[in-house]
Amino acid sequence: MSAGIAPEGPHAGIDGLCEQIRGALAGWAPGLLGVHVHGTVSGPAELARLVATVADAAELTVLPGDGATARAELQAAAGRAAAAAGERRGTDVRAELAAVRAGCRRAAVAVGQRVAIAF
Repeated sequence: MSAGIAPEGPHAGIDGLCEQIRGALAGWAPGLLGVHVHGTVSGPAELARLVATVADAAELTVLPGDGATARAELQAAAGRAAAAAGERRGTDVRAELAAVRAGCRRAAVAVGQRVAIAF
């Protein structure tokens, strides 16, 4: 996979991607949406529940900035996370998780959060 789809290095695996997404949501979802983000997630199924919870909270919250875009991105990310969680064990779901990560990042930007980028 290319570096644009899924990272290489210490966070290249599925658990690493799940942790990146959890960490990114932990940076802004609790303060903005009131959603508690646990210290870790163990795999795509737990991540899918977290992203769905954040998306549901966004539907019930008045969001700053472009709230409609943030809600749409979070709903799409939740759908992709659910699809990744539903895959057969052993299936490579890194591309789906990378898309979840991108959607969560776009949602954060839409509500005015700063998002770090790495090259």
